[in-house]
Amino acid sequence: MRILFIYNGTESLGIEYLSSFLKSKGHTTFLFFDPAIFSGDVFINNHYLSKLFDVERKIVEKTIKLKPDIVAFSAYSGNYRWCLRIAYAIRKLSDIPIVFGGVHPTAVPERVLANDCIDYLIVGEGEYAMLDLIEHLEGSSKYNTNLINTANIGLRHEGHIIVNSPRPYIRDLDSLPFPDKALFFNKEPLLKNDPYLIMTSRGCPYNCTYCSNDLYKTLYCDEKQHIRRRSPDNVIAELAYAKVHAKIRRVNFMDDVFASSKLWLEEFTEKYRTRIGLPFHCLVHPLSITKDIAKLLKEAGCDLVGIGIQSGSERIRNTIYERKESNEQIKQAISILKNVKLKVKVDHIFGAPTETEEDLKKSLALYQSIKPEMILTFWLTYYPQTAIIKKALELGVLRQKDIEQIEEGYTGYTHGIGSVPTESVALFARYEVLFELLALCPNEAICLFLSKLIPFTPLKKWISYSAYTITGLRHYRDGIFNKFRYALSKHNAP
Repeated sequence: MRILFIYNGTESLGIEYLSSFLKSKGHTTFLFFDPAIFSGDVFINNHYLSKLFDVERKIVEKTIKLKPDIVAFSAYSGNYRWCLRIAYAIRKLSDIPIVFGGVHPTAVPERVLANDCIDYLIVGEGEYAMLDLIEHLEGSSKYNTNLINTANIGLRHEGHIIVNSPRPYIRDLDSLPFPDKALFFNKEPLLKNDPYLIMTSRGCPYNCTYCSNDLYKTLYCDEKQHIRRRSPDNVIAELAYAKVHAKIRRVNFMDDVFASSKLWLEEFTEKYRTRIGLPFHCLVHPLSITKDIAKLLKEAGCDLVGIGIQSGSERIRNTIYERKESNEQIKQAISILKNVKLKVKVDHIFGAPTETEEDLKKSLALYQSIKPEMILTFWLTYYPQTAIIKKALELGVLRQKDIEQIEEGYTGYTHGIGSVPTESVALFARYEVLFELLALCPNEAICLFLSKLIPFTPLKKWISYSAYTITGLRHYRDGIFNKFRYALSKHNAP
């Protein structure tokens, strides 16, 4: 079978794993990729430039010309509407089967299948479900004569939408082939210049209300252990291959919490240091950091650690986000990391329900005390079926019609839809500028003066983007420059 994946934004490990798994079973995969230049980018987002480099029509035309046996979309809330537009455009010209998978379809499968351009849907982990679907379509299924009772698969049957529960987690991650990096690298060679993306685990030990990991724990409610991890040898083997064949220079571990096991990290550190020896970035949680963990990260070659703080207000973290670490524990974790000379970037989310300026002042005080090298600021986005939606509904921040919009993929629906006064938005924006300036300017008094001096106008927005981009350049120089190079590249799409 010939499977075409259609995706936008950046490299997708999920698609790469699906591709390598299906290839190992004798199938052929293709990718049409829109790098989404200047659209939804972390550092550079421009509506006019994104339109200039839009390639949706090309993707549709090339899909019809390729004539694949099935078209597969991996959809998260941020690209779901884009996926739907492409799918509807293909359906107008062809009856090629179309399947949607990913976190958004997993969260609201019935709503997604209500779109008549979508034939099938996959919830949860997709490797074996995708194989079942393809074998069914080619008439060689070893499992079921139809898909009505096939785990992880949703479809329409006799006017009804059927969504089957998932099969158990894939426990032995070492049994999966390495992700098919060539699928993206051949399509956009400039991706090779970005840090090498890799995951050593699936799942997260925490239950933050704004995160989709909580959704998966509900979906796989019969599972007692949601975290699964590859062996250090398996991870090293992938990186050793990539070091030779892809000439990688830097590694980015995408695990939700990379440093969750001291025992695993001890074995990994020695092997990584001696066989790979490349600088890397990883994500940690304040409660996962000990002196031994920090020392192991440093010895392995880590030079930048990302840590989610989200708010300096313990009230917001504990009661809204269900994050139980205290400010003192955060300070201790940052101090431990800095004592071994690790650079730290932190994430902050604006717009939590009930957030006040007093909460923002507490965040400012915390960031002034811990002095991270970089502060990434985000505005709270309500993702479908996450626990924070229920909290926002109870607090009157969201209405039922807002939730319907969220489930339809309109991710612009963030804090206080239709209910937050303009002055509150301006307040959050002022602190957003201030936090971003803090990472650039060592003098907090100057940052505070600038943030109060400049009114909330397009000028302030420009300054915020500039501070954000300059800070990003310090740590992600190659990745940001590549965005501009994509725009000039003949490979950029699709």
